[in-house]
Amino acid sequence: MTGQDTTQQRTAVVTGASSGIGRETAVQLADLGWRVIAIARSEDTLAELAEQTPGIEPRPADLTEFPHHGLLPERVDALVHAAAISPVGRVEEATPEDWSYAFALNVTAAAELARLALPALRESRGTIVMLNSGAGFVEVPRNAVYGATKHALRALANSLRAEVEDHGVRVTSIFPGPADTPLFTGDVDRAELIRPATVARAVIDAITASEDTQLTEIRVRPRRELSW
Repeated sequence: MTGQDTTQQRTAVVTGASSGIGRETAVQLADLGWRVIAIARSEDTLAELAEQTPGIEPRPADLTEFPHHGLLPERVDALVHAAAISPVGRVEEATPEDWSYAFALNVTAAAELARLALPALRESRGTIVMLNSGAGFVEVPRNAVYGATKHALRALANSLRAEVEDHGVRVTSIFPGPADTPLFTGDVDRAELIRPATVARAVIDAITASEDTQLTEIRVRPRRELSW
């Protein structure tokens, strides 16, 4: 993008961009001509992604470390929070540290990035996409911490949508079922899992929806429901 005025180019911020759905979302947006600010912890992985895909600008960061000053560009047309951690275990096995870290990444970072991006998003009449999960609707006993964060993320998105709708900002929650990402460790045939690129296309649909609408909630399920 050397020599191009990036302040005039549609710009997306994508967290969790080093793998899975976040990575696919970053690539698909870049392929559509967007400038993509790709955020993840792994500096090497982000550098490799940027080298492979023109339009992606790596910004390595640990989103559980606050504040996030200087992380966002001047222009933001879309914010996609795909970063997440999925600790496995029951309530009696989870420590306060487990709860604190999971909420910091899965929920608090989403809220803080949205807060910081809102002035730019109001200006662009942009879109916020929260990557949620089927666990945001259904209680999963073996994964209580993750499920609790996703219920909280759903509440955050719903509240935020009501707060910003008069300013022209859209808020979408996407609820994928079991997807073939590093977060999913269930004992199933992985060929039956949803492909990250498929979920990323739903993210793109939310961001590029026509001006007269917003896609508030999108559920993406596997062709055959899985249990494990």
